[in-house]
Amino acid sequence: MGSRQNVQVEVLDVAAVDQMTGKVEAAGASPKMTDKVRKWREQHPLAAKQAAKRADGYGHAVVGETLMYLHRAPDGMVIPHACYPDGTEKVYTDHLHAESAFA
Repeated sequence: MGSRQNVQVEVLDVAAVDQMTGKVEAAGASPKMTDKVRKWREQHPLAAKQAAKRADGYGHAVVGETLMYLHRAPDGMVIPHACYPDGTEKVYTDHLHAESAFA
């Protein structure tokens, strides 16, 4: 869709956003994930700084080389984020929430 600074928005249908949310939640629940997330943040400080801009993020998980996390829109919909090692971030949302994805 568009971007603001280092953030891009990817508009998907609601079912795809929900499916991605479930995968991030499952990955984040892994017993070893806290340590993997800590190590990823240490190795990628620029990207970790970008991810830290959303204080209400939760369910952090490292998937490949990407840090994934979730946050809730004001209406309760869960929105997945992907932070890449270069400091860019992608927000996955549906059309209804796309305009407020940066709020």
